Amino acid sequence: MSEVQIFSGTSSAVVLLTYGAMICIAVLGIFIVLYIAGRNSKKNEGMLNDLVLEERQQNRDGYTSVIDKSKFLGKTGVCVTDLRPAGTITVEGEPLDVVAEGNFVKAGDTVKVINVDGSRVLVRR
Repeated sequence: MSEVQIFSGTSSAVVLLTYGAMICIAVLGIFIVLYIAGRNSKKNEGMLNDLVLEERQQNRDGYTSVIDKSKFLGKTGVCVTDLRPAGTITVEGEPLDVVAEGNFVKAGDTVKVINVDGSRVLVRR
């Protein structure tokens, strides 16, 4: 016997009924999922309503996504690490993550803040 028979000793009618039942269950499952997903199709309603965050964090409540670094614009600082092109400098004793314009800058060099865009601070030697 060279091949394995899953339903050895059973009639072909039983095998057809088994496959037919599996297909019916799969089709019925698809219809149930489509029904549940489509019964409340408005935004933020339906089956996934509990997973959607409806509250928003407002700046007036103290939530900020980016700390304002525009106060450093035009000031000079000293490189704490090499800027390759990103690194750390100190401006008025405060550490600041920056990106250097152009070539690499060595630690200990003086740089000037030339642009602040959100959390990205651009410096020039």
